[in-house]
Amino acid sequence: MTRSLIKLALEGTSEARERLFARVSEFVIKDLDQRTDRELGIFAEVIIRLYSDGSPNDRARLAQKLASQGNTPIELARRIADDDITVAAPMLASSPVYTQEDLLGFVERLGTAHLQAIAKRTDLSQDVSDVIAEKGDLPVHRSLAGNRDVRLSRETMLTLVRHAAEDLVLREDLALRSDLSPAVCRMLLPLVDGETRKRLHRIIEGALSQEQLNQIARLKVLRQEFGTTLKTSDMIELWQEAEQADITVNELMIMLLQDGRLTHAIELLCARGRTALTPLRDAIFNDKLDLVMRTAAKAGLDPATFSLLAKVRCDHMKIPTTQVSEWTAAYRKHLESNSTAKQSRCGDFQANRGPRKSRPAGERNTRSPAL
Repeated sequence: MTRSLIKLALEGTSEARERLFARVSEFVIKDLDQRTDRELGIFAEVIIRLYSDGSPNDRARLAQKLASQGNTPIELARRIADDDITVAAPMLASSPVYTQEDLLGFVERLGTAHLQAIAKRTDLSQDVSDVIAEKGDLPVHRSLAGNRDVRLSRETMLTLVRHAAEDLVLREDLALRSDLSPAVCRMLLPLVDGETRKRLHRIIEGALSQEQLNQIARLKVLRQEFGTTLKTSDMIELWQEAEQADITVNELMIMLLQDGRLTHAIELLCARGRTALTPLRDAIFNDKLDLVMRTAAKAGLDPATFSLLAKVRCDHMKIPTTQVSEWTAAYRKHLESNSTAKQSRCGDFQANRGPRKSRPAGERNTRSPAL
């Protein structure tokens, strides 16, 4: 191995230097976790000298492997950051070796494609994100607004809101953030409508948790990936497809109900709750709550999903939505009652079990083997 590397180095042609870069970087990547800092430092010096001779594919492969490493020599990491975005992207987006000062320097001197990768980092300081928002274009702003792992400053929020006036995707990404201040929410309100507007009102009132915002974001992704399949009217087939896509019954029910597909939601609930369709439909439309709650509990519906079912039912029947809170409260009580009863049965079973009989050691292994 060493002799072949020396031979390539002595050859001195551009083709030889390209092969030498590939061989040395491959050697570095192999057993990367076992390399000492000294070894990595030596390899880094060699790779940096050969860097401009490496092929784009070899440089990209090296960057991909080093992106998650905490002991990547910083000079090599900085050299990769300056490369074409097709090479530098994984390092810029996730390498843990860059300091905030490094990132700030990259933002100041690199192009918008590099800024878009940096905007996805989970460790961005507000100083860095402020400059990204100031210098970035629309794709950069979308990446920054969609990065819900970092908190953005008020100045950055205001910058993004101004640009969101002309971009639907940016508005939606902003509306799903948990660090929106009431003032920013009020600025967004004239730009949105429907469910997004209601959601912003609830954020202003402090009613939405991060968990709920994450669920909203996930449902948005599911609609993009599962949208065509979601249109089917066969609920058995739809559920089979949903299971393969790791979509829960609650998520599928919510999407159906959001689309106003109450009939299909009832059919899905019937199938998952193992209840005949006609009695369940009759129970839902004639306020026979006990059967509805038993079916929903067997299907595994969350109270929030059950509440949405109750709301869509009221809208469909054009009756007062006061029943929504009544149904939801009754369902929560039903679930609590089931949980208590289940715990009680488990306790009774343990209490009624007789003491375990022990046998002398010599008798414990006297059973005849099953034929």
